[in-house]
Amino acid sequence: MEEHNKHSIFCPMITPTDHGGGIKSTITLMNGLQSIGHQVTLAVPKNCDYLAKLNPAITLLFFDSTPTISLFQPIRYIILCRWIKKQFTKFNSDTVYFCSDRPALMLALLLSKKTPLYYVSRGWFYTNWSAIFLRWLIFPKVSVFVGISHKQFNLMQRYASSEASVYLIENGIPMPDKPTVPIQNTSIQLATIGGICRRKNQWQAICLVQLLKPLYPVKLLIFGTTVTTEDKRYKLMLERIIRQNHLDDCIEFKGYESDFALIYSQTDIALSTATEEGFGRTLIEAMSYGVPVIASDKSGGPSTIISHLSDGLLYDGSLHDLVAKTNQLIGDNTLRNNIITKALEKVKSKYTDEAMCEKYSNIIEHGS
Repeated sequence: MEEHNKHSIFCPMITPTDHGGGIKSTITLMNGLQSIGHQVTLAVPKNCDYLAKLNPAITLLFFDSTPTISLFQPIRYIILCRWIKKQFTKFNSDTVYFCSDRPALMLALLLSKKTPLYYVSRGWFYTNWSAIFLRWLIFPKVSVFVGISHKQFNLMQRYASSEASVYLIENGIPMPDKPTVPIQNTSIQLATIGGICRRKNQWQAICLVQLLKPLYPVKLLIFGTTVTTEDKRYKLMLERIIRQNHLDDCIEFKGYESDFALIYSQTDIALSTATEEGFGRTLIEAMSYGVPVIASDKSGGPSTIISHLSDGLLYDGSLHDLVAKTNQLIGDNTLRNNIITKALEKVKSKYTDEAMCEKYSNIIEHGS
C-alpha cells in the first residue's frame, strides 16, 4: 500500500505472550497501521515472546519491570501510569494513545483529557471492580470507542460520554495460502480453540462427544492452555469427567498451537461453545481454512460473524440444540459444502487484516 504521513500511534501492550485472540489481533493491527503510513510505538514487556512477529519499522519501548496491573497494588499501579505518561508526553500532541485492551486503558489514568485516546473493547462485561474503575475514571477521557462485535459496540454506546464517538470494527486475519478440505478423516474430528476456562465452556463440547459417540466415530481436539489457578481447576474437572465417562480414546487436550494450518488440517468442524465471547477470532480463522463452524448465539461475538445456515450454524446455547446442529452439519453434504464456500467468500470480503487496518486508519485520520 502507498505510504504517507499519518498520525503517530502509541500503544502499551503488557501481555508477554501472543496467546489469545486479543493479543493476536493487536499485533496484526499494529503491524498493519505501521505498513500504511502510521508511525507506531509500542511499550512492551522485556520478556515478551512476539518481538519477531512485529513489523521491524515499529518503535519499541520496554517497561522497566513486569507490567502487572492491580488496584490492590496501588503504588505499583501509579508508578506504571507515571512511566507511561512520561513516555507518551515525549510525542507530538496529536499522537494517538491507542488502547487495544483494558490494561492499556488502565495505564491512561494520568493522561490529560485532551489526549486523543482510543479504546478497543474486545470482550467481557463492565461490572467487576476494575471495570467500574474504568467506567468512572477513565472512560470520560476516551474520545473514540471501538467495539469488535455488536455486543461490544452496544456496551460502548451505553458507557461512552456524549462527546465520544463509537464505532463497530470487526477483527481481521491474514488469509491462508489455501483452505483445507474437511471431513476427510476416518473419524469426524471436532475442535475447540481457545483458552481452557469456564467462560469457553469446553464442558459442553465434551458432553456433545459423549452423545455423538454411539452414532459416529468422533473425536474432540481441545486446543488451548490454562492461565489462572481457577482455569487449572476447571481443566482438572474436565479431565475427571472424561475419565469417568470413558472418553479418553476420543478426546485429546492438544495444548497451545500457533500453527493454524496444523490445527485446521485436523479439524472437520470447529465449535464455539463459549458462554461469553468478545468477538470470536478463531471462527473466522476456521472459516478462512474452509472448516465449517458451529457457535452459540448467546455468547455475543459469533452472531456478529455468522449468518445462520449461510456461512455457519448458530445454536441456542443448549446442549440439545448443539447436538441437533452438529448432526445437521454432519448429515447434509450440500449444506456443509455451501457453508464452506459462503464462509470463505465472507472472510475474503470482510475479515482480512488489510480491511480492518484501513477502517481504523480512516477513523484516526478522518473520523469515519
